[in-house]
Amino acid sequence: MSFPLRLTADLTIALATRALSRRSSYPILQLSADELFRAASESPAADNPQGGNDPLSSVAGIPRHRSPIIWIRGSEPLDYPGVARLANLLAASGRHVFLETSGASLKPRLHEFQPSSRLYLAIRLNTGGAARDSIGNHAGILPVGLEAIRMARLAGFFTCARLIVRLGTPNSEIDELCASVRALDIDCFLISPDSVAPELKPVVTAGRRRLLNRRCALLSSLLDTGPLSATLQNSSEMEHAPLPESHQDSFGESAGAG
Repeated sequence: MSFPLRLTADLTIALATRALSRRSSYPILQLSADELFRAASESPAADNPQGGNDPLSSVAGIPRHRSPIIWIRGSEPLDYPGVARLANLLAASGRHVFLETSGASLKPRLHEFQPSSRLYLAIRLNTGGAARDSIGNHAGILPVGLEAIRMARLAGFFTCARLIVRLGTPNSEIDELCASVRALDIDCFLISPDSVAPELKPVVTAGRRRLLNRRCALLSSLLDTGPLSATLQNSSEMEHAPLPESHQDSFGESAGAG
């Protein structure tokens, strides 16, 4: 797995700029697809008496954001018909766009996305007992999530896997899933906790050090500590959001796996 050089360069510049400027935005602008599309459906547009502002109009607000990464998340972004067009337009604006999805409904909608060097399909994988069937297999994770990654790669997309670690997940399960994901030669692999439980922090931190290279570990930390903005216009809370302690680490490779 090789972390894209353009993403590395843009993140490095963003972190350096933020260190020198008090008004520099957080490196990752996180958008809630649920809030973005809900707000659009509930607010009548001035030129549409029937209601339903187009969330794509928010793209106009991007120039005042300095975040090199836009992360679209939510309960399931692919549930919204307009999310593919939104992701395509955001990627065309020059930002790195990550669309986080379980992958369950990716196959019938994959043709709506345009392969781009700035668009990443990020597959969310959950650990924990609920993710296993009665005989201990990863029901719903390997068959669905990993197949979604395979489809995306074959279609020419950059791919990312975000492993969500639940409390009580053994290291063996984390290592097993990591090996399965890395076998697909994805472009980025992240490890995140599913809650802010203090007991999870050392488990996730140890997993990042053991399994991720320095770039992916840093991106994981930035994603977990960054604020969530409902819309592109709502950025005031992001101006001075604190960076994780690892933000000063270089992007050099560590001894860990990619």
